[in-house]
Amino acid sequence: MLHGIGWLAAGPADWLGTNRIGRTAAFIGDLVGRLRTAPVRDDRFKTEARGRFDLPATAFSYGVSVPQLQARLAQRRRQTAQLAYATFTLACGFLLAWFWHALSTPWSAGRIASAVEFLPFCVVFFLVAFYYALLNFQIRVGRMVNWREYLATSEPFWPR
Repeated sequence: MLHGIGWLAAGPADWLGTNRIGRTAAFIGDLVGRLRTAPVRDDRFKTEARGRFDLPATAFSYGVSVPQLQARLAQRRRQTAQLAYATFTLACGFLLAWFWHALSTPWSAGRIASAVEFLPFCVVFFLVAFYYALLNFQIRVGRMVNWREYLATSEPFWPR
């Protein structure tokens, strides 16, 4: 009975629920903190000191044999080549659509705004195509390669 009428002895801050608001704010702060932490990188794919792929160590880490890992890498290489060509085709299609839209729209301030708003989609598709081509090249040469090395290589540029 005393607990039921205890709210009468409490102050106005308790009547407004400030304790619950404070606990909820702390909970939301914890959730935001967890979202902002970087995910833990899976270090199961091993590389040697010079950046070359260490296939035996990686195969052991994944619990597969080296030929199975090589088969998976070959499959991933085919997959990245397909994705690179598909996204490059989409990028070219979006660029042509952007170009056609920019030329066919009457001259106005809306034309410039429309052209500027549409162009990032073209850029994103080109960047995704480049990313998959870079992954394909890394699998092909069997080592970690940065984008500058990829662009400056004397080997064939196009994914295969």
